[in-house]
Amino acid sequence: MLDRFARAAGVNLSYNAALVAGLTSKGLSGSYSVSAGLNALLAGSGLEAMALPGGGYALRKSAVPAASAPTPGVIREAVLPVVTVKAGAEQQTATGPVTGYVARRSLGATKSDLPLAETPRAVSVITEDQMRDRKVLTVEDAVAYTAGVQVATAGDDPRFDQIKVRGFDVTTDADYRDGLRQPNTGWLSYFHTEPYALERLEVVKGPDSVTYGQISPGGLVNRVSKRPSRDTVREVEVQLGTNDHRQVQFDLGGELAPQSDWMYRLVGLTRKANTGTVGVNDDSTYIAPALTWAPSARTQVTFLSHWNRYETSGSPKPFQAPDGTLTEFWNGDVDFDGLKQTQWALGYEARHQFSDDWTARQNLRYARVRTDNQYLEGTLDADGTTILRDSYGVYEKMRTLAVDTALEGRLSTGALRHALTLGLDHSRLTADVSYLYGSAPSISMMSPDYHQAIARPDTVLVEQGVKGTQTGLYLNDQITVDNWRLSAGVRRDTVRQTQTDLSTGERTPQTDHATTGSLGVLYRIDNTWSPYASVATSFIPQFGSNLAGDAFKPTKGKQVELGLKYQPDGGRVSHTISVFNLVQQNVKTRDPANEVNYVQTGEVRSRGVELESNLSLAAGLDLTASYTYSDVRITRSNDGNEGKRPITTPKHMAAAWVHKRFGSGLLQGVDLGLGARWTGETFADAANTARNAGYTIVDARIGYDLREVLPGAKLGLNATNLTDKRYLSCQDGYCYRGRGRTVVASFNYQW
Repeated sequence: MLDRFARAAGVNLSYNAALVAGLTSKGLSGSYSVSAGLNALLAGSGLEAMALPGGGYALRKSAVPAASAPTPGVIREAVLPVVTVKAGAEQQTATGPVTGYVARRSLGATKSDLPLAETPRAVSVITEDQMRDRKVLTVEDAVAYTAGVQVATAGDDPRFDQIKVRGFDVTTDADYRDGLRQPNTGWLSYFHTEPYALERLEVVKGPDSVTYGQISPGGLVNRVSKRPSRDTVREVEVQLGTNDHRQVQFDLGGELAPQSDWMYRLVGLTRKANTGTVGVNDDSTYIAPALTWAPSARTQVTFLSHWNRYETSGSPKPFQAPDGTLTEFWNGDVDFDGLKQTQWALGYEARHQFSDDWTARQNLRYARVRTDNQYLEGTLDADGTTILRDSYGVYEKMRTLAVDTALEGRLSTGALRHALTLGLDHSRLTADVSYLYGSAPSISMMSPDYHQAIARPDTVLVEQGVKGTQTGLYLNDQITVDNWRLSAGVRRDTVRQTQTDLSTGERTPQTDHATTGSLGVLYRIDNTWSPYASVATSFIPQFGSNLAGDAFKPTKGKQVELGLKYQPDGGRVSHTISVFNLVQQNVKTRDPANEVNYVQTGEVRSRGVELESNLSLAAGLDLTASYTYSDVRITRSNDGNEGKRPITTPKHMAAAWVHKRFGSGLLQGVDLGLGARWTGETFADAANTARNAGYTIVDARIGYDLREVLPGAKLGLNATNLTDKRYLSCQDGYCYRGRGRTVVASFNYQW
């Protein structure tokens, strides 16, 4: 609580950790000066705050005896969440809130609540405070400052997240929420996520099939939902911005009744907005109720759910002329064009601790997604002004189930302490997809009519049913002996998929098996430095067969990583440097003996260096910075691109964001943020003869705390792509335009 208040006030606070060990605070409600706020927090503790000559404060024993001894336990208060002060460090969990930018624990890499400083691989956590300060509107925006992460390779396309980690797409196969798979059809039914509903985002870099089964060799992005807690949360925010952006959002939570076994959280928003690209809107209505039942210290069940209605363009790209020029003209139709998606999910997380050593948990989620995607494609007529158009529609219904059951042990065998997890997870997908074609009236570029009568497409191109399951048995153990941390895991998966041609009834089944493993070692030096080494593997099934009728084998990923972490125990500083070599094998490539056949002799290699820093200092200063060097090459191929770099894959990326809150002086109540993201040049074709220029995006923020006028209220103004940098991402002849400048003004009120 003391550290949190000092950060919010923007002052330095120093003290001996032994003075505050085990003490609790009632929290604060109302408007206070710095000295008055510190004294209110310290009331009854036997301590007092002393102003230092050079600025800042220090704690010392009060000359006046404490009125009463501190009351054991946590006393709750409505405005500032109450925490127990232990050695000056805020106590964190892997799913709870983090003050500032430095997370110290994560579930992402192992599904167990373990310190990041003791995890022998690179994991980045984007906290809610960082997302708030940058006022991110998409998951892509949230991870854009993270080392090893590339976003928006196909330009401004709000239909789904475009995220690459270490050169590999991590959203094609599936994304993850609360440690459970969110699979997709491979067409357009991808789960849409509003970042306002998240407590944090975890980016696990490199293969992790031991934990998650079939997964991209680049890693994964795990979205962690906001959960109920005993701390009272009351917040509402109104936003207005460029491109007709209008958004209202709220976050409410706490106990259903004082000292109740039940806690709740209710997060919601509604948005009407455009994107700056003609014809592309970004409208969303989202609500996420959650409820926790905690009848005892050993048992807890949390019910998580959400409902989302989302709408954007069916094909968010402007018309490209025959000579390749990307125009500003949109050849769609307001009444026909659009992606309309409705999704809902319901699940639970249950934990029961049988003893001090053993805990059972089960996480489950059932979800449905319905997506209707209609768009128009056009070619330029001989007159040079008329576009001849065809209509297309993709209509999908998807149902998914994911369940993960595990037994966790915290036990000792001699000098070895184990964090052991034995689990069984299962996921299931059932979907129906119709891909239809039709005719549409032409449109004039000189006098466009965007409200023409266009019938639903009626010619069947594809009618497909998809059923798939994945079942995996896994075992992980993290062993602690003195300063050593040894991590080992093994997993066995069975993946089944059946595709059915709904027009003919023809079924094509396929079954794959895979065994994956991981091994890591880390040494913790003086509770600050952590050098580590690890190796991990992954797989992704490849549906289909070659001309001989042999089913394609899963691709396989293998990574070797060396790294060094600096994160003092309880500190607000985190630095990581990692060096990696990652190889994906069994990639499909042309058969030299038959150009219409495929063989799995292709290989892609990614190696590089990543540097990442996160700081949250008592003076109200937060910073995140990263640099990525990535050498991605196609090392084996029969397609004529061996030795080339994959298209739109940069060799260099760098980013930095700094945010400062002023707690005193002329700028008291002001907060300022400034950041820049640089993406180096990439190749625009497989032969590496055409290039996309590198570009830099500048982001900024200015905010003001209205506590002197309206306690709990804040004003903010955020700009993404402040300089309105225009840039293109061209891929084999077609070009996508990045999002232009977005400015959002916000009014936030907490009570």
